[in-house]
Amino acid sequence: MRPITEIIIHCSATRPEWMEGRPSGDKRDEIRRWHVEGNGWADIGYHDLIDRDGTLMTGRGINRVGAHCKGHNAGTIGVCLIGGHGSSELDEFEEHYTPEQDAALRKYIAAQKQQFPSISMITGHNEYAAKACPGFMVSEWMDDAPIPRTPEAIYHPDPAEEPQGFLALIVSLIMAIFRRKK
Repeated sequence: MRPITEIIIHCSATRPEWMEGRPSGDKRDEIRRWHVEGNGWADIGYHDLIDRDGTLMTGRGINRVGAHCKGHNAGTIGVCLIGGHGSSELDEFEEHYTPEQDAALRKYIAAQKQQFPSISMITGHNEYAAKACPGFMVSEWMDDAPIPRTPEAIYHPDPAEEPQGFLALIVSLIMAIFRRKK
């Protein structure tokens, strides 16, 4: 496992109604297409994405270095909130994102910090680039409410490392049970 010391929060810069009614996976796949076909990258740049309803989607495998923040990809996890179109770095979280995304992002951060105790920084893309992304100041948002102490575990399947055969069947059954308990 690569050493991880930071989570960098991003946004997709899409309107709230973007792909409304479509499955979360379709949205992730469209962003992946932008990154692969539009930018020529090997995969989606983000490790995870959070949809408007709070659904967490896996992007690039966590064991792989991301492509989400130029000069700051090694040792970081990139997570992208769906939304943020027209935002400013001085906006409030609530202006562009849902309460479900707020709760999901806080749980996500807590789970990542539990899984990777070496994480010491949570930042926004706007702290490294002249961009509004993620459309709020992360430090101020984090001051608004505590990160939960007992997070849900986050499973990070890497498609390149997916088990095959009988082991794959067992893993898929366990994951189905895990999803049903949520």
